[in-house]
Amino acid sequence: MAKKKSLYAELTHRSYSRQKDDSGNRIPQLRRGIEAQLPFHPFLEDWGLYYQSFFRSAVNQLQLGQTEDQIEKQFQERFGIEWAWADSLATDAKSTYDQLVTARENRILELTKDIESGWKAVSEGIEDLENRLKNPTRKNLKGFEKKLLGLESKTSRLIRKQSEKDRLLSQKRLHVCFGGAKLFNAQHHLEANDYNSHGEWKSDWDKYRSGNFYSVGKGTTPGNNRVAGIFYQGDDNFTVRFSVPGFLREDYGQYVYLTFEVTGQRKHDLLYALESNKPVTVQCFRREHKSDQWYIHLTTYVQDVPRISSLKNGCIGIDLNAETIDIIYIKRDGNPLRTSGKQIILSFSIPTGTTGQNVAVLRDIVCEIVRLASIYQCPIACENLDFSLKKAQLRHSGSKQYNRMLSNFIYDKFRSFLVVRAEKYGIEVKFVSPYMTSVIGMVKYMTKYGLNSASAAAMVIARRALGFKEYIPHLWLKTLSPFFAPEDSKDGGFGGGWGKISYWLKIYSIRRPRLFQPDTVLRFLLDSLTAASPKKTKRRRGKVTAISTTVETA
Repeated sequence: MAKKKSLYAELTHRSYSRQKDDSGNRIPQLRRGIEAQLPFHPFLEDWGLYYQSFFRSAVNQLQLGQTEDQIEKQFQERFGIEWAWADSLATDAKSTYDQLVTARENRILELTKDIESGWKAVSEGIEDLENRLKNPTRKNLKGFEKKLLGLESKTSRLIRKQSEKDRLLSQKRLHVCFGGAKLFNAQHHLEANDYNSHGEWKSDWDKYRSGNFYSVGKGTTPGNNRVAGIFYQGDDNFTVRFSVPGFLREDYGQYVYLTFEVTGQRKHDLLYALESNKPVTVQCFRREHKSDQWYIHLTTYVQDVPRISSLKNGCIGIDLNAETIDIIYIKRDGNPLRTSGKQIILSFSIPTGTTGQNVAVLRDIVCEIVRLASIYQCPIACENLDFSLKKAQLRHSGSKQYNRMLSNFIYDKFRSFLVVRAEKYGIEVKFVSPYMTSVIGMVKYMTKYGLNSASAAAMVIARRALGFKEYIPHLWLKTLSPFFAPEDSKDGGFGGGWGKISYWLKIYSIRRPRLFQPDTVLRFLLDSLTAASPKKTKRRRGKVTAISTTVETA
């Protein structure tokens, strides 16, 4: 089984070229995307229609067990296209096929976690209802029927999820609907979907299953692409030269030339790629929501930006919450930097609105974070969380707010934007373990620095990136020592101590604002734990009194 990539490896645009430096090391480079509008030409529509038809055939052949090389050779003869177009088709189809396989595996894993946590929640719910029936008071029977119906609904959903999982495990063939399942089903309800006839629907169906083609770049050929070469014409103008497939040359000749415009930094990136013989991969596509206008997207490589960030300059920590994104700057010594008597803290509300609005606001937030990191020339630290699995596990936790956070797409988007933006400015992004960051922040730093819980968690994340270990505070260890096992304090408390503190805060419903008074919290925990352990009460009562006095005077 292939080793799973790290989160950073999945998000980064940095790679290594085949060229080597004087030391024999491969030279790092950044992948760059450049997009521009194309003038309309009928070749785009015709080739887009044929290409997508060939592409669907290639995906089907891959499902039948054929390889990329076999498809490439067959398609040259079968459809009368050049080797470069056949190679691009096979590469494009293989990429899509691999994505479908990965999506299927991820879905099975998500269903497994969802079903496991779901049945656990059902079991706990049934136990709760049984306990209520044992003592049928008015209070216990309040909302009983509603909760029973909720359990029935949850059980039905879990049975459906299990059926879906069994179906995915039993099916060998991957199922995908090119053009979209919604549009496909619209043919059965024409009037409800504003279609006057099946022919009108068929026209849309063909349109949405075309309008896209792809060509793999090669740096050693003219135009840095075998069949879609890019050439500089001067000023801000570039030309793409399409090599017309053999069966269309009677209509369009051997080549089709289209001019497009690229400005600003993207122009300099493209010129660098062309002059440095970097491969330029070309994808042309039609945007139906923009009056069927055609666009060209170029993917190439530019020089890597040297890193200017260093842990010697501290670190910026980011904590992602249900409602906010919180940021704090921590110095190399592990303490927040104070300017004019205040720490450098930022808090951004999670954007709400349309997808486009969310993305725009998110990009602005990322720009501000990277700007701050550039000022201090320090790395940025973020939690290494798998939100897809977390979502499946916590769907049944009962926390609607947290579930809503996990369901929101922006967290994956945020991290992707952050890595790409930081790389452009030479800032390193470090992903650290999320273990107990909130609890540690609340217990150790919320009161000490006057932070809210989110900023305190961000501080722990930054300190973890800097290499600090978060030991359990001495006062907590001393006060609650009768209830810690020797191994709990191992490795700063990660042997189990922090886990116990988190558990106690949860079962005794200690709210976050109360932690601003640690002596009160410790006294309450000590009394509660002592009451829950009657055997230890008599033997340690004298010590408990002494500890309580110490807490009060601390």
